[in-house]
Parts: sequence; C-alpha cells; structure tokens
Amino acid sequence: MGMNTELRIAQPGWLAPWLAARALPADDRARLAEVLDLASEQVARGTGGPFAAVVYDEASGERLGCAVNTVVPSQCALAHAETVALGLAQQGAGQWSLAGRAAVLVSSAEPCGMCTGAIAWSGVRRLLYAATRADVEAIGFDEGPRPAAWRRELAGRGIEVVGPRLRPAARAVLADYLARGGPRYNGNPAIL
Repeated sequence: MGMNTELRIAQPGWLAPWLAARALPADDRARLAEVLDLASEQVARGTGGPFAAVVYDEASGERLGCAVNTVVPSQCALAHAETVALGLAQQGAGQWSLAGRAAVLVSSAEPCGMCTGAIAWSGVRRLLYAATRADVEAIGFDEGPRPAAWRRELAGRGIEVVGPRLRPAARAVLADYLARGGPRYNGNPAIL
C-alpha cells in the first residue's frame, strides 16, 4: 500500500436534502438557530460529532458552505465543521479566501485552536457562535491550545467575533450527544 495523496472529507448524504428543504435564514438569530438544528440533526442521526457550521453571505443570505463534524467517519482530525464549511465556501468561490465577500461563519460552538487558525486566514468578516469552549470541554473534548487573546487577534484581522449566543440550545445538543454515548475524540492521549 502506497502513501495516500488525496484527502477526502465527505459530508453525510442527508445534509444536502436537509438544507434544500429549509428556507434561507434572514438574520443572525435565525442563522444560529439553523446551525444548532443542523448539529442536533447530526446527533440524532449519529453521523459524527455534535458540531455544525455554515458560511453565509450576509448580503444575499445565501449559504456558501455548510458542514457537520465528520472527524470519526472520515478518519481525519481536520474534519471539524468550521474548517470544512470554510473550505467548501472557498472552493465554491473558486479562491482560497472569502475576502471581498460579506461572509460570516456561524458555528454551533466556539472555535478550537485549529479552527481559530483557519478562521484567521479564511477571509470571513464575522464569526458567530453558540456553545463556549468550557461547554465543549465539559463533555470530554480537548479544544487544543489557543491564544488567550484570540478574539483580539481575530479583530486585528478585521473579523468581528460574536458569541456566545443561544447557549442553552447549544448546550442541549452537547448533552444529547453525551447521553447517546457519542465518542469524544481528542488529540491528547491523557484525556482519551
């Protein structure tokens, strides 16, 4: 068996029809509610981690990229909802950056260390999130190292950070995942 030279991070087959059946959300609250509904659907279907993210064009309201966490099914630690949603939006735009578009990343949870770095280089103008890092860590996930001043660093790159919002609903999704026995995968063997 030779070295793999192609990375594949597929989204669950139910995702596209689920989105197609929904009207575009009109504002931040509706967008965050849609992302939390998506994370809840992910948990109910058992197709990955309890996280979802969507990149929206704030001018048109259009979804530019949408993803749920597929770390376990894709066998890839990079398959966080935020990184995949950003990548799908960038590939859809035909460029590596979303700069020049009124793009907002809406996430079911505060970004981990890896996702914070991806957001910094993504070209989005805003980040809106629900659950906090503490909420995610409370159910056993390792959110990785991240600068203490991460909000200020993103702001210095022209990215407004808004959150937490709708935190009780986000915490309910995480609690449901825990109650269903969903795997908590981590890069830190000490807490696996």
